[in-house]
Amino acid sequence: MRVAMLAGATVSLPALADTLEASAAQRVLTGKPVLFTADQDATVAELAETIIPTTSTPGAKAAKVNEIIDVILKDCYKQEDQQRFLDGLTQTNKLSQETYAKAFVQLDPTQRIDIVKKLEADAKRQIAEMNSAKAAAKVEGGQADLQVPDAKKRYTPFFTMLKDLTLTGYFTSEVGATQALEYVAVPGRYEGCVPLKPGQKAWAI
Repeated sequence: MRVAMLAGATVSLPALADTLEASAAQRVLTGKPVLFTADQDATVAELAETIIPTTSTPGAKAAKVNEIIDVILKDCYKQEDQQRFLDGLTQTNKLSQETYAKAFVQLDPTQRIDIVKKLEADAKRQIAEMNSAKAAAKVEGGQADLQVPDAKKRYTPFFTMLKDLTLTGYFTSEVGATQALEYVAVPGRYEGCVPLKPGQKAWAI
């Protein structure tokens, strides 16, 4: 399964690759998410599609990015990070309800883009606050990790996690690698710098 191959690029533990393979197989066999609820899975699918929409090339839903996010989160992320992601999905629907009186999956494309922009702005704010707290601790002459309370130590905000997972899942999928990028199954010699023609796609790795 490609999900195990993806993990293999960053994690060299055979046991983890086997776990990912098993989770991916379970999802295929049951047709159900391994971490998400059905509603959460649908929300992730629409969020990912908003980040990488279908245009002249297939989008995130066509690449089944929600499935790889589900499996990777379950088997590669700490429980507190999983919970932050799930809380982020809850907050997304809360923001959607407050803004448009609908769940995120019920919004039209323009409304979804608006919500995603708000999520991105909130993630940037969180990162700025964390950087500010760490900088203040250093100015005071202490060690930042000891001076800054646990709640304010560096962590990855929900939207940043979502965007990173969406991009990674999409561009390592068959759809992303062969249709959104230029792909050569058996490449020739290595060339470190090759100029692209106007309008040419970037090369898949």
